[in-house]
Amino acid sequence: THTHTHTHTRARAMRGGKEARFKFLVPREYVENSESRRDGVSARDEVILRVYGCELITRGCQLLKLHHQACATAQVIFQRFYVKRSFVDFKVDFAAMAATWLASKVEENPRALRWVLQVFYRIDRRRKGLPLTPLEYTDPIFSNWRTNVTIAERYMLREFGFSIKVEHPHKLVLVLLSPQVLNASRALTQEAWNLLNDSLRTTACVQYTPETVACAMIKLASKRAKE
Repeated sequence: THTHTHTHTRARAMRGGKEARFKFLVPREYVENSESRRDGVSARDEVILRVYGCELITRGCQLLKLHHQACATAQVIFQRFYVKRSFVDFKVDFAAMAATWLASKVEENPRALRWVLQVFYRIDRRRKGLPLTPLEYTDPIFSNWRTNVTIAERYMLREFGFSIKVEHPHKLVLVLLSPQVLNASRALTQEAWNLLNDSLRTTACVQYTPETVACAMIKLASKRAKE
């Protein structure tokens, strides 16, 4: 009886772990009938906003000198957030800043909010062709952005139940393509890596497990590289 109870408890724990691991995966219909769609945002516009937000995050992470994993985590947080919330309710720029700030803490590579704001202000100025002046603490934009980003981060934490765990397919791809396993060429490995980074701009990370994404990108890369 004791053995049976122990086995049952272990199975339940494993099941709980699996559920916890995949609790952010949603079916395709959920993405297609998103909160943004209900607010009148077209499928095309939502794709554009998701790509724009992830490009902002990527540039911001580069300027903040965050490591690759933190940058990937920020994009996953961003994608997850807009599965739960609408682009109408939260401005994409503030969500991108909040996701970057939050990811830096999740991945133990923290950056102060003031530096996150400074970097995204610089990106905004460059995009508008304006002089690259620093964002002064006394500038009303600073307090406005700080408030909006703090609010966005709070909503992110609330939507995710104050628990953020992100697994990426990148390490698995490197293992599978290593000399010990598939012994792929450097060109194929680079192509797969690039495709993985591109996939972060899509909803793949909220619809499929890291293993599925890894295998799909390897298959696509091998087709492109004709290997």
